[in-house]
Amino acid sequence: MKIGIRCFNACDAEAFHQAVLESVEHVSAWLPWCTPEYGIDDARQWTAGAVKSWAAGTDYRFIIEDTENASFLGSVGINQVTHHKVGNLGYWVRRAVLNQGVCTAASRLAIQFAFERLGFQRLEIQVPIDNHPSNVVASKLGGVYEGIFRNKLILNGLSSPAKCYSVIPSDYGL
Repeated sequence: MKIGIRCFNACDAEAFHQAVLESVEHVSAWLPWCTPEYGIDDARQWTAGAVKSWAAGTDYRFIIEDTENASFLGSVGINQVTHHKVGNLGYWVRRAVLNQGVCTAASRLAIQFAFERLGFQRLEIQVPIDNHPSNVVASKLGGVYEGIFRNKLILNGLSSPAKCYSVIPSDYGL
């Protein structure tokens, strides 16, 4: 498998929808929009929003794909972008590719894109305390653990603490 990332386009809605439904069991606790009720219209709105926000420079959502067969593996994105060139890195992969290094490889590509192409100065990774797989990915990415930030995330309508990590260009030799 060869991992690549690319921006979303309108024709990605169906593959995105299928990946979301496959991933409900392991993703929904951390991404409340990922439910069995997630519909194709939701996926169409997501992909259209991804294209629009990319053009506006407010949110950079990528498809994670196997470049050998163009299969949809998940998504990685940079959001909460500030004028100080700081953003938040988020990621998820479909169940079929869990524990295969896909998320880490794709996230590294997104980090490299943010630093080299967009001139970002810092990326933050905010992970729910109990989301052990995502905390492992943050560590594998070289994220510097900065502590537990209180009321950092909203999960299922409730304020929740998050473990916060950061990466900066010099962490990647840039």
